[in-house]
Amino acid sequence: MSYLKREERHAAILEAAMRVTLAEGVVATTVRRIAAEAGIAVGQVNHHFPSATHLRAQAFLQLAKQSLSSFAVVSKNYSAVERLQRVLGYPLDDKGMRETYLWNEMMLLAERDPIMSEAYSTAISDWHQATAKVIAEGRDEKTFRSSANADDIAWRLIGLVCGLDGLLSFDSAGFPKSEIMRHLSSAIKLELL
Repeated sequence: MSYLKREERHAAILEAAMRVTLAEGVVATTVRRIAAEAGIAVGQVNHHFPSATHLRAQAFLQLAKQSLSSFAVVSKNYSAVERLQRVLGYPLDDKGMRETYLWNEMMLLAERDPIMSEAYSTAISDWHQATAKVIAEGRDEKTFRSSANADDIAWRLIGLVCGLDGLLSFDSAGFPKSEIMRHLSSAIKLELL
């Protein structure tokens, strides 16, 4: 990697960590792997980040923020129901499956590590805000009729999605993605339509 200013090098390392995280998972995002991806020495990664855990947490947070930003741009022409399904991560495509895997992995890591827990909590809070916003917009458009608190509905739907996402690993046991969509659609109908 050519000479970069401190901030540029920091950003380049974070970008490399995000690529590794998205492709291989949070745990696979080691300092050596990031350094190789960025084309720099391991010492440079250690110089810019206090620990591999801090870098993993920041990479996950950036990926979550990018996902929500991308959602905001591409979902403008969707119906309120479609926007709600998509902000909740459905229907799942290949990118969505990778993101679901990362969220599930972070949830487990957050249980054991306070740095990961803080990053996961921040990402969940951002996701909740985006979901509540979609619900409020759907009300403004007169698609969603429920007068229940949008924040409460958002938490219930996120809780449902997190539970259903955990069942994805049981696809071979008879819980396919189509069942997740059926349950999510039913919950949206019960809550909002």
